[in-house]
Amino acid sequence: MSSPPDPPVDEPGSSHRGMIPRQELPFLPQIKWRFWAPVLAVVLAFPLVWGMKRDREARLLRERLLREHAVLTASLGPDYRAVRTFIETTALEAVGPYPGDLRDPGLSVQDMGRAPVLYGRVRVHEVRVASEVAASLRHRYPDQLCACLGVESLFARELLDKGAFLLPSFVDAVRGAGSTERLHALREDLIFRLRRDTGVLLDHLRRRYLVLAVDEARASVDGATRVYVYDLPARRVVLRARAVGDDVRVIPFQMAGMPTPPPRARPLNGASVSGHDCSVANAVRRTLGVAPLGMAHAPDAPVPVADGGAASDAAAGPGVDARP
Repeated sequence: MSSPPDPPVDEPGSSHRGMIPRQELPFLPQIKWRFWAPVLAVVLAFPLVWGMKRDREARLLRERLLREHAVLTASLGPDYRAVRTFIETTALEAVGPYPGDLRDPGLSVQDMGRAPVLYGRVRVHEVRVASEVAASLRHRYPDQLCACLGVESLFARELLDKGAFLLPSFVDAVRGAGSTERLHALREDLIFRLRRDTGVLLDHLRRRYLVLAVDEARASVDGATRVYVYDLPARRVVLRARAVGDDVRVIPFQMAGMPTPPPRARPLNGASVSGHDCSVANAVRRTLGVAPLGMAHAPDAPVPVADGGAASDAAAGPGVDARP
């Protein structure tokens, strides 16, 4: 019986110390580098080639979208940006120190009532820089000023919001988009806004007057309110008026045959939104040289009782001047 073969001797520097060399194991498959090397090269190069292709597609789409934006907004963009800048600049000036009442001799209440005005309302504590004007205009507080003044209004906040795609920030978003999916979404958004909002923007931009109300307190009824009227085509102020808003009392009434509104815990007075805003509207009329709306020598407000009270503010009529 023959003796077993001697174990392999480990040579110094051998990479397979303690192991049988691969060439002595014929049953193991041999790696065919001539086949696998090209395969590995393709696998490794595919992400790089795909990424370059996607970058090229994104670059071409970005350039096309920038050209389309420039062409489609060429007629509307400059006018919109000019009006928006004027609104932000004048609103920032309006929240500063009040310079006093002013009336341009060419302005009349009939002029303001012929067509809708562009209207916005801000509060002094909300505006410190021009970029904060839009956010303050978006706040929807109870507001009866235009109703008491008797003018039809279009909201300035709609002009600012619907025209955002005409600003340089939209172009910056296109330039910063890194994927074709994002660029396709921006293009669809541009086309949608042009179809939906172009008519609205043109209607707002055609307004002759901008009416801006500025509340000096955090709540309009807690302080004075300023009213500025600007001639938009001429880019100048034509009226300034200010009122504390406490000289008008709203007298509730009920129309025959209509349901009775729920009772109030306290009577309506100058602290109500309607009373305050109608008082400010009367200050505007006085500045315009027009007699304020209301009724002189109005009766005293009814005293609230435990089981009932005056009618609600929603059912109240127009503001009534209760001064003697």
